[in-house]
Amino acid sequence: MMWMKNHVMSQTMVLLMKCLTMSHIPISEESEKSDEDDEAGMCDDDSETSSDVSDGMHNVNETFLRMSVDHVNKYYNKKPMRTSKLSGDAYMKELLNGHPGVCYEMFRMDVDVLRHLCNELKRLRILKEDKGIVSLEESVAMFLYIIGHNTRMRVVSDRFQHSTETVQRRFRRVLRAIHELGMILIKPDPGCNELPLSLHTNGKYYPWFKKCVGAIDGTHVSARAPAERANSCRGRKHVITQNVMCACDFDMKFTFVYSGWEGSANDSRVFEKAIISDKHMFPWPAEGCYYLVDSGYPMGGTFLPPHKSVKYHAQEYRGRARRPKNKSELFNYRHSSLRMVIERSFGVLKARFPILTHMPRYSNTRQRMIVTACCAVHNFIRTFARSDEMFTLWEDMEDPTGTEGLARQRCARAVHALRPEAVAAMGTLRDQMTEMMWIEYRGGGSS
Repeated sequence: MMWMKNHVMSQTMVLLMKCLTMSHIPISEESEKSDEDDEAGMCDDDSETSSDVSDGMHNVNETFLRMSVDHVNKYYNKKPMRTSKLSGDAYMKELLNGHPGVCYEMFRMDVDVLRHLCNELKRLRILKEDKGIVSLEESVAMFLYIIGHNTRMRVVSDRFQHSTETVQRRFRRVLRAIHELGMILIKPDPGCNELPLSLHTNGKYYPWFKKCVGAIDGTHVSARAPAERANSCRGRKHVITQNVMCACDFDMKFTFVYSGWEGSANDSRVFEKAIISDKHMFPWPAEGCYYLVDSGYPMGGTFLPPHKSVKYHAQEYRGRARRPKNKSELFNYRHSSLRMVIERSFGVLKARFPILTHMPRYSNTRQRMIVTACCAVHNFIRTFARSDEMFTLWEDMEDPTGTEGLARQRCARAVHALRPEAVAAMGTLRDQMTEMMWIEYRGGGSS
């Protein structure tokens, strides 16, 4: 590489000297012409004009020479910018072999989980080991550092001692890989067709919601939009966002992520597009199973909303004086308490990845990919680190809402789920559950 650099530099200097030599030709011609004119008896004014032209060309030559020297110094006589003794590779080794708490703070996961993530990307051949100076582990670490702290590329460039261009290239490469990993991780457990066993002993939910497989809700994620689309992307708080619809199971793992809608889009509209279009691959549950949804979503064969015009959120029922006073309130209270798993999942997701609360200026496609990638990492951590401190903090939280509060078959399933008879059947089921809950509650059952 050094001989090539020296060769290019020498060729540039030769070209520079040729240009300078050629640039002096007009000056000498002008001078000879001026001498001939003087001998022929030209006036003093003509002589002064010739002298001015000669001075002007001399200034041009000096300017050209300075620009050429600056160009050589800038592109060939570079002074190294990233000169810290703690290189990116050394920094990674220090974190992976040091105190485990530091790795968690920097990359938002434990050392073992980080190593396992890198190994899985290799095993699945989603991300290949680079032959350059940046290892796969370091590339993944830079990606996690950015989404886990919403740090700008320049800061990461200085921390890992690589050029900003290198950091950007690695970020895009790992983002594509994690997004692809999300296609594997973000899906329901094939054997899930009822409440998990951990809830079977809770009389508050079982057997009433026995066939419930998860919850669905929307959340707003920070976004960047061009000026002409800014107004349509402003959410309820007049901030530019994208409306993301997600489904999750009762283990706080996302089973469906549908992102990219402008912040002003209605939840029911996003919901309709998500379940009807085949390309989004909505995870329909087994026959007889259903998701819990809030009152903003329509009732359907596989979607169970609460009673309308009745107080709903669990925090509204706190305290002895605010306990449910009728069967509809009791149903809504238990429905809200169980559906809160989706709010907890959103809470963990946004707490772990601040990039979702203040999105940098990326393209729309990259912004959508970041949402999916964050959900994929979320699921990976939940699967391989059951004692992760963020999940431990959020899974028992009573009120997380304060933080944010085969193609034809799929299409036919969506149409069937929203047919009047399917809606009526789900309404009947809800009424039966409500009535039985109230009878059991009045008899001294769980609240």
